[in-house]
Amino acid sequence: MSKLAFVARFLAVFALLIVAGWWTSAPAHYAAALRVAASVASPLANGWSLEERERTTGRQEIWFRRGTDQLRLGLSLDALALGLLPLLSLLAATRGLGAARFATCVGIGVAGLFALDLLVLLLYPSLVGSPNAVTDIVGTFLGLLTFVGGPVILWFVLTFRELRPVWKLG
Repeated sequence: MSKLAFVARFLAVFALLIVAGWWTSAPAHYAAALRVAASVASPLANGWSLEERERTTGRQEIWFRRGTDQLRLGLSLDALALGLLPLLSLLAATRGLGAARFATCVGIGVAGLFALDLLVLLLYPSLVGSPNAVTDIVGTFLGLLTFVGGPVILWFVLTFRELRPVWKLG
């Protein structure tokens, strides 16, 4: 597999997905599904409920609430949806998948990334706690995990068979 061809395919698909996402509002639908899933799972998993408040700053206003405690979600659900871009682009750039295997990898990958994003949301109150100077560091780490780490790890796992010779792993 030519590295340059892989990078070219990756960038082309990434650009096409940006346009397709804008045209179909797919990231907004992903974010809405993530908000609903977190709203249902959060009270059961961590005791915090999610509530959406009116936008006062022009940004998303989602808050965790438990009794009198409240914590603003510092992550954008729309930004979490952008983790699909590198995942789908990596899968599309990988040669040798075939249509059926590609579709299977996409389905498993999207579900896996959704589960990772949901896990991040469920752990958010424990990881961030009350707002302080560490909040920015934790938020940055979680953003990198969901936009870079998660998609790359999922891609590696899903395409291990096809990439085994490239990685020279036996």
